[in-house]
Amino acid sequence: MPESKLNVLRPEELPGVLLLELDGAATLNALSAALLTALATELRAARRDDTVKAVLLTGAGEKAFSSGLSLNELDTMETDEDRRFFYNVNLEIREAIFALDKPVIAAVRGQCVGGGFEIALCCDLIYACEGASFLLPEARIGLTPGAGGAINLAAKLPLNRAMEILWFSERVGAEEMHRWGVVNKLIPENVYWEEVTKYVNKLLSKPQSAIRGIKQILTHTAVFGDQSESLKAERRLAVDTMDTDDFRAALAAFHNKSK
Repeated sequence: MPESKLNVLRPEELPGVLLLELDGAATLNALSAALLTALATELRAARRDDTVKAVLLTGAGEKAFSSGLSLNELDTMETDEDRRFFYNVNLEIREAIFALDKPVIAAVRGQCVGGGFEIALCCDLIYACEGASFLLPEARIGLTPGAGGAINLAAKLPLNRAMEILWFSERVGAEEMHRWGVVNKLIPENVYWEEVTKYVNKLLSKPQSAIRGIKQILTHTAVFGDQSESLKAERRLAVDTMDTDDFRAALAAFHNKSK
């Protein structure tokens, strides 16, 4: 099965916008090692590129933003070095988004699952299509989120709400996420891209020095305020839980279509 790739685009209708599109129809835009590495590279490059005023991150097609980490990749994780690679590349993506002093916007259609949802949570804004859904399924298979999902979700929601989403690993509709404040805009399907384009261009019409300054202030206050211990725990758990019998049994059950 072909792996997902990253499309790097500069749409004419969005001057100044770097569009990064997760593209893998066969896997619902699953996250491969190559795609994650390319995403981290493009986000770092956008910081140095003065022609980029904002980054728009989306998934190809209408079915998914991303279905999360590719099962092919999970099957190949045999050593701590393998597991640390995936943790570290996800950490690079998070840090690149936070360090980028330009707006980073997630445009979500369809399923937004696992690592895909975690990446969206790192973005400054989330614009979701009606009918989209969000899921952090790690607890089902004996894992903890390893790409900032637990940390960032708890920063956006009351702690008990975030705990429920993480513990029960159930899909949450975009409508609820919008009502709770995780999703900024909920957009009807028939005008989805038109509305996303309108909102992004409206943002870019503002003085960019102010936009960048506000991001820096809010990122330091809300994101970096008190995360050192959370990051230590996440780093340890993301690696260690991949080397447990619970995870191996759950992954085998998934392949066998059993519980």
